[in-house]
Amino acid sequence: MLFKRFYDENLAQASYLIACERTHQGIVVDPNIDIGQYTRAASAERIRITHVTETHIHADFVSGARALADATGAKLHLSSEGGKEWGYTSDALSHANPLRDGSEISFGTVRLRIAHTPGHTPEHLTFFVSDLDRGQEPVGALTGDFIFVGDVGRPDLLERAAGARGSMERSAAELHRSIRQFLAQPDHLQIWPGHGAGSACGKSLGSMPQSTLGYEKLFNWALSETSEREFVRRVLEDQPFPPRYFAVMKKINRVGAAPADQFAPRELELAGLDAALENGAAIVDTRSAVSFASGHVPGTLNIPRNKSFLNWLGALVSEDAELYLITGADGEGALELLFSDLSKIGFSSPRGYFRSSVVDEWKGRHGELEKVRQLDAAQVRKAKDGGNPQIVDVRGPDEWRRGHLPGAIHIPLASLPDRLGELDSSAPIILQCKGGGRSAIATSFLQSHGIANATNMVGGYESWVKNGFEVSVDEPVTEARFPKK
Repeated sequence: MLFKRFYDENLAQASYLIACERTHQGIVVDPNIDIGQYTRAASAERIRITHVTETHIHADFVSGARALADATGAKLHLSSEGGKEWGYTSDALSHANPLRDGSEISFGTVRLRIAHTPGHTPEHLTFFVSDLDRGQEPVGALTGDFIFVGDVGRPDLLERAAGARGSMERSAAELHRSIRQFLAQPDHLQIWPGHGAGSACGKSLGSMPQSTLGYEKLFNWALSETSEREFVRRVLEDQPFPPRYFAVMKKINRVGAAPADQFAPRELELAGLDAALENGAAIVDTRSAVSFASGHVPGTLNIPRNKSFLNWLGALVSEDAELYLITGADGEGALELLFSDLSKIGFSSPRGYFRSSVVDEWKGRHGELEKVRQLDAAQVRKAKDGGNPQIVDVRGPDEWRRGHLPGAIHIPLASLPDRLGELDSSAPIILQCKGGGRSAIATSFLQSHGIANATNMVGGYESWVKNGFEVSVDEPVTEARFPKK
């Protein structure tokens, strides 16, 4: 049996190619929309992709299952569990082989036995993989967003991202039951999850690419918790705020995403930037936070291009916005990769990009650039003692609970677009996170919305603690202390 894992660092997402080396037939599980990576890998191994499937309706990336099946002539398999309201649409299922609990997919000496494992989503499936050359028993399980290394899939997304009100406690209880049933499997069973550390589909995912059920029984909190009530409480506690593009992904993937359009990056000049600003377009400056802080075009948003770029862009930029990018001195290959990455979260048709030199060109025509004011921990402490600034902590709920600055307002970065109105734009605002990276993005977001008196706290909470300043560990203050004016 041939086994190959694909991992997208920017999405913290894993997909898999499993093939019979006798018949040269293979299946791809949980592909994203970059389907070329699977066809190239299969060709290199002289494998024909004859089956395509996925564990569930994904919320954090555009699925490539339908597109890959169409491109290769493979049979598409989709879950028919979960009910009509939140499962795949009838049209999507009409073009696929429906899978239910107990179904099988077999080719050559490979067999996938399907188990319905609801909780993260109602239709979620787990695939138990057997290499029949070695025996009938499964060697491992493709667990998707059910069981991760060190954690389990979050059961609140159906409510928080898809709008199914009142569903998260019920989904958490379903997840608990699915786990208890899964524990009957042998300890040697390998666990091949759909995500790794950095994914918003869980709160404490490990970085290891795989594990075993026996190891997870020892060190994964969710597999050792036997009380349903306590499990529900713990699994729902401190889940990160889902980026708003998750809701869009759910809608796209329920139907079955079509192949992404091939988009040729289009370079624009200063006149195009002026027009985009005039039209209120979303202009994302991908330079480093340091470069942006030293001078940027007013009205632009800074999201540095790193592993978190897609997550924060999807959280802060509306899917229907006219999107432009300001990029560094990247070659054409890097630019094509950047635009390809954007298509993975549904931004398949950006209007174009500007070279970073456009910033200096804008200065030459219009005057001084906007800068980001920076304060260190000691200066923030002094500002607190001398006045009453709004200190906004943009970290996640779990980080906040472990300690935060006294009097701070807790607004996770991903929820900032929905809660901007809670802040008094006429009063000083200091943005703070763990080390200064997320707060720099948040500060630029406020500036891009015309809030000029926003300040970034460099060094963040870590610097505050290192200086020995007082911290609070009480319940979050989620409401702003200043009325909107």
